[in-house]
Formats: sequence, structure tokens, C-alpha cells
Amino acid sequence: MLAKAELYRTAARVLSTLDRTGWILRYRWGDRRLLEDVILPTLDRDPAVSSALLVGCAWYTRHYPRLLPRTHVLTMEIDPAKAAFGGERHLVANMVEIRQHVAPGSLDAIVCNGVLGWGLDDACAVEAAFAGAVRCLKPGGLFLLGWNDIAPRNGCAPDTIAALEGLEAVPVPGLGAHSLVALERNQHCYQAWRRPEEDATPAQNTDQTPEKRRASSAGG
Repeated sequence: MLAKAELYRTAARVLSTLDRTGWILRYRWGDRRLLEDVILPTLDRDPAVSSALLVGCAWYTRHYPRLLPRTHVLTMEIDPAKAAFGGERHLVANMVEIRQHVAPGSLDAIVCNGVLGWGLDDACAVEAAFAGAVRCLKPGGLFLLGWNDIAPRNGCAPDTIAALEGLEAVPVPGLGAHSLVALERNQHCYQAWRRPEEDATPAQNTDQTPEKRRASSAGG
């Protein structure tokens, strides 16, 4: 574990140096490019979104918090060694235990991409993780899921997950559709849901950035 952690820290330092030159080494597949170039920037421009949790970290996600400059970003990863690729605010935790780390009704958005079917596999664990995520969303909060609809990664398809049943299907930010297959070779699919506004009284939002506070005020 120590050797792996040191390897990841070294990789993170090298990648950070490259990033500062303007040459950002990215994952080449189209599903990741769609997330980076369209979905996350659109989410960041939404004045209703001031806080977001990004679940899952790797070398190719290290720059994701920078794609959300107007949003307070929290990252989460179960592998402690991969903390080097997390954001400034980072949780080393299993998504199943999200309730132990994130206050209920405190997040405007949760992005869970490449987690379902890639370690989060057991049906009971999936239900616990997603139920916890829904609980941590504010009313009106967005849950964005990216998953591979191909065996063996689709053992718990979203339409079988009870924790998502009370949510409203909504378009994925920037895509205009609730469900879109972004990469044919692995059937990587993006889907989005929103926690109903009347679900509960939202927690008071005290962590908006100045830009988003001004946008919210201008909107009435």
C-alpha cells in the first residue's frame, strides 16, 4: 500500500507539472471527453448548483474539480492511495458509508461515474450507497450516474435500484436527454435524476461562491 501510494503521489506531481504548462493529459475515450467538455462545465454554469460531490478518483480525474471553478467540490475515493488524485476537499471513504461523512440535504449534485459495476457491485451495497447519496442531496439536487450497460458491469442496472425510484428522471446537463450512451464499445451510459423539491425542507445553503450567489439573486 505504501509503495502504491508513493507511486500515485509521484504520478500526481508529474501530471500537475504538465497541467501547469497547459498540456493536460486526459483519458482519450469519448465518454470521458463528453463528461469533461460538456457535462461538468454545464453543471458548473447552473446557478442552482453550488456544491457537488465527485465519487471515484484516478489519474484521469485529477483535473475534474478545476472544471467546476464556481462550485465547491468534494471528492470521494475508497482507495487511500488515490487521494493524490482527489480535490482539495477529499474523503477517503466507501460510498456505502456516505451518510457517515456528508450531512443530509447538503449537496446540490453528486456525480457517480465509473463506480457502479467497478467495485460497487453487490446489490445491497448499491442500495445503501445510492440511498445514502439521495439523502445527502438537497431537495432539487441532481444525481448523475455513468455506468456500463454491458456484462459483467451491469449486474445492478439503474432501473432495478429501489433507491432511485423516488427521484425524477431529468436530462443530463448539456445533453438534453435523461439517458445517453456515450461510448458504444462498452455501452457507457449517462443518466440523471433529481430529488423532488417537495421531498423535504432543504438545508440552508451557506457555501455558495460569490459568483453563484449573485446569479441566484439575479434570478429572483
